[in-house]
Amino acid sequence: MNIVSKKIEDLKPYKNNPRKHPEKSVEFVANSIKEFGFKVPILIDKNNEIIAGHTRLLASQKLGLEKVPCIVVDDLTPEQVKAFRIADNKVSEFSEWEYDFLRIELED
Repeated sequence: MNIVSKKIEDLKPYKNNPRKHPEKSVEFVANSIKEFGFKVPILIDKNNEIIAGHTRLLASQKLGLEKVPCIVVDDLTPEQVKAFRIADNKVSEFSEWEYDFLRIELED
């Protein structure tokens, strides 16, 4: 898996992306990128269409970035790409917080 740098203007949002991107989420991601750097690349296909990372793209645009790190996903079928788009966004909804540990992290 190689991380490549791509111009923001070359990336193509997926036209049927089912996720909404409220300004608040874009702001949180932009703040994270400012604080910690760009740690999670945008996943794209060979045609530069976004598979996962639409909010990261919007946050990058908000920050005025010219290039972003990307991973070109070329080992999945079109059906797998569709399934991955949904799974990537959905699986975290099934997790819950361990509030005792979260409190410790926030206190530290």
